[in-house]
Amino acid sequence: MLGSPTKLFGWGAIAFLVCCGALPGHADAAVFRDRAAFNAASQNLHTIDFESVPNVEEVSEIDGVFFRNANGTPTISIQQNGNKILQAPTVIEFTRLIIMLPPGTTAVGCDQFSTPMIVSTSNGESVTMDQSDTSTFVGFVSDQPIQSLTISFDFPEPTPSALVDNLSFGQRRLGNEPPVPQLLVTSDTGRAAALDSVITQNEPFHVLSLHNLSTDGHTRITLFIVGVALEPADLAFVTVQAEDAQQRQFDLPCEATARVKNLSWMSQITVRLTDTLVGAGNLNVTVSVRGKVSNKAPLRID
Repeated sequence: MLGSPTKLFGWGAIAFLVCCGALPGHADAAVFRDRAAFNAASQNLHTIDFESVPNVEEVSEIDGVFFRNANGTPTISIQQNGNKILQAPTVIEFTRLIIMLPPGTTAVGCDQFSTPMIVSTSNGESVTMDQSDTSTFVGFVSDQPIQSLTISFDFPEPTPSALVDNLSFGQRRLGNEPPVPQLLVTSDTGRAAALDSVITQNEPFHVLSLHNLSTDGHTRITLFIVGVALEPADLAFVTVQAEDAQQRQFDLPCEATARVKNLSWMSQITVRLTDTLVGAGNLNVTVSVRGKVSNKAPLRID
């Protein structure tokens, strides 16, 4: 099993290794002011309630979610009732908190404890909350990836700090259909985010390697997906296929499935390269989980 991708790649690399390609077309998004309704329209939700975060002066990242304030990084604040929340202080009469969400996020919501405030998504949806607003929750569910959530206001003066709690993110629910896995690709090349499972190097891969720990000498590579939470017990429900330029199909035997360490929203699949793939060159790889097929991502095997 691989360690944390943040440790393996560093954040500069993670920024491109875990990006999913956006779907074509205009975003169709729904806005929710009730958490129960938002939860019903979402799936695979992960929630940060900040209670487990140590008392620190600044917080920039939790579970692969990144926080940026107008003047740097926000803080964890303890309220009078003892509840711990995220606080983004105002800067020169202006407040702005940007929350960078994991790739593949199509549902996001949070509780807030200050008004007025404007909550906007990177897709253009926006909700303005004022003192007369009786709801303290706002959520968005979209058919397009939501890359960030921005909370801001420049009125009244002086503007209050942004206070946020119970940040939830995941994917939209499509009826009773199982979730569709999304194979992660690099944003600079659009190629599969994959690593040799032993030496943690990326492509091109070789079927046989002197560096692996297996008795058969075959290379194992690890693919990364979002949208589906995989545990070791899910191995039987996962298949991986590769297709070459002549549209020939190759099965890549799956040997392990798991969550990625320190990133609860990302899963990893370890596959073995077979002898039929020697010199295959560029292949398109797909992952199927419980019959739902992911996007295609190119991968090179020399």
